[in-house]
Amino acid sequence: MAGAVLLFGRLKDAFGASSIAMPEGVGTAAELRAMLAYLNPDLADMLRAKTVRIAVNHEMVADEAGTRISVGDEVALLPPLSGG
Repeated sequence: MAGAVLLFGRLKDAFGASSIAMPEGVGTAAELRAMLAYLNPDLADMLRAKTVRIAVNHEMVADEAGTRISVGDEVALLPPLSGG
């Protein structure tokens, strides 16, 4: 699957980029979360946290296992908001 995953907040800082390539073989939001945690062990705890949300085409994902990701979808990882 071609495309990119947009990163925000602490995830952007941790990866050192505002986006990363979509891993091959990802078909659902749940698979994306698991694959990114596997590919970047240093960030596995952050990626597995329920506080990191996934958005597909500007909509927050409620059912990661049931949400398909297709070529051309805009996918973003959103950490919890902080600051004041």
